[in-house]
Amino acid sequence: MADEEVRERRIVVAVDESEQSMYALSWCLENLVCDSESGNIKDTLILAFARPPRTVYTALDGT
Repeated sequence: MADEEVRERRIVVAVDESEQSMYALSWCLENLVCDSESGNIKDTLILAFARPPRTVYTALDGT
């Protein structure tokens, strides 16, 4: 068992405040991320938070 190579994976999930995003994260956790008992697979989960852009109003917008 000491000779087995450990596989490393990075899994990136983009999330925001929507219900669909939470569903995607739950699906990823249930189907992609391996539990620690598997031994030879090391998963790293990276969450990328997507924030909507801020609205910028200028004095020259004509309103």
